Order: sequence, then C-alpha cells, then structure tokens
Amino acid sequence: MATIAQAAAHICCSRSQFDQYLAEGVITRQPSGQYDLDVVRREVLAHLRSVAAGRGGATGSKLTEERTRLVAAKRRREERQDALEAGRLVPIEPIERMVASSLRVIRDRLLNVPGEVAYLVAHRPQEEVYETLDGAIRETLEEIASPEFPTRVAAAGLAAAANGPHHREDADVETEE
Repeated sequence: MATIAQAAAHICCSRSQFDQYLAEGVITRQPSGQYDLDVVRREVLAHLRSVAAGRGGATGSKLTEERTRLVAAKRRREERQDALEAGRLVPIEPIERMVASSLRVIRDRLLNVPGEVAYLVAHRPQEEVYETLDGAIRETLEEIASPEFPTRVAAAGLAAAANGPHHREDADVETEE
C-alpha cells in the first residue's frame, strides 16, 4: 500500500495530475496510505488507452464530438445533393430571378394601362370612363393570367437581352419630339 505521493511517483506524474485523476474518477479514491500501486497503474493505463483511441478524456470527447458533427454535416450535404438530383429540391436563385422578372413585367404591363386608355376616356362621362378603365384592367389581368404569358415574357426577355443591356435610368425617361 502507498500514499498519494508514492502512487503519483509510481505512475510518473505530479501530485496535481494525480489529484486531477482522482477528481475525474480515473483513479479510485482510497483512504490515505491505502493505494495499491498495481491498481493505480492499471486504472491510469486504461484511461490513457481510451484517450489515445479517442474515447475518453476531455480532449478525446471533444475530438469525438467534432468527428460526430463532421459526419452529420457530410450526411446532410449528401442528402441535400441526393434530393437535388432526384428533383425534390431546386436551387432558389433561379426561381427568385424568374419571379422578380415576372413581377417587373406585370408591373410594367399594369403601368401601361393608363397610357393605353387615356385617349379613350378623354371628355367622357364618369360611367363610361369607369367601364373603359374596368374593361382595360380586366383585359390586362386576363392577359397576365393566361398560360401563354410566361412564354411571351421569356421570349421578350431573350429578345431584350439580345438587343443589349437595359439601363434602369432610361426606362422611366420619355423623349420629347
């Protein structure tokens, strides 16, 4: 049987390291002067083996957690890639661009309605103005809702892209003749 100091010297560690082993439960705490050197050596060697294998100790548990997170991240990435390839997921950017483009076309089309019907309603009675505007707006909304509208918008977008860059500043400026 040995004291704490003798047991620490036997396993080639400091008294503070031995105390840490006791606190962590690596070495079974015994009454003063009652440490069996063979048992202490076996407990410390078992602990060091588990740490070296990545199964124990503070560093080992952190390493295991990191490995677990890495494997989980790789699995999630592979699942996303599989879902993308299977067509269950789609990239969001092209959809956002398409929706934004469609909304711009719809906005422009609706903003054109007053210019298209202004000459029709000049000096007309209120009821006739209402009917004309209502008809023009409904016709525009029906055009936008038609199944061919996205195809026409896409074709117009391709034609505009072929004609050169579109400058936003020039879109709202009218030329005087």
